[in-house]
Amino acid sequence: MITFNCFDRAKQEKLAALQIAKAAGFESLLEIDIPFVREYSDLGKTVKRNQDDRLPTYIPSRNLIFYSIAAHFAESLGIKWIIGGHNDHDGTFFKDATSDYIDKINLLFKQGSPISGHDPCMILTPVGKMSRKEVVGLAINLHVPLELTWSCHGKSRRHCGTCFACRQRLEAFKSLGISDPVFKEHL
Repeated sequence: MITFNCFDRAKQEKLAALQIAKAAGFESLLEIDIPFVREYSDLGKTVKRNQDDRLPTYIPSRNLIFYSIAAHFAESLGIKWIIGGHNDHDGTFFKDATSDYIDKINLLFKQGSPISGHDPCMILTPVGKMSRKEVVGLAINLHVPLELTWSCHGKSRRHCGTCFACRQRLEAFKSLGISDPVFKEHL
């Protein structure tokens, strides 16, 4: 498993990635430091009142950067698939999370990976056409340790419950009629 340490990455997000990797049977996580990668809000940009509240978390060319680095390691380690966790809602704002965009990156991998011949690594997005509600439902059915996951864009020790990601997460659990385990203790 691979994770990226961007500028000012939340410590809890990093801890969650490590805990999930261990729960999945990995003893370690390949951590790539990319401190030059910054969110829109870290670039000194301000968000206007009527703009989408996801804008502060926007990173220019985020998925192009992440998938390119992942492909580098995949090709050199002989890994066939890179798994992306995008759901159907992600592409409504983040256009680099759409299936069309991922297809274009896969084509570039095919063209830019001569060592792999005609069989380069490929990005798969198994939950790409699923809603958040469907993703949470699947995770519950697969016994994914959702209490270890991190969605919040805040930098505190707990999910804030108010940022866009937290609100979307809470809504998905509520639509299933269940409580989100990360909020049980403090909301």
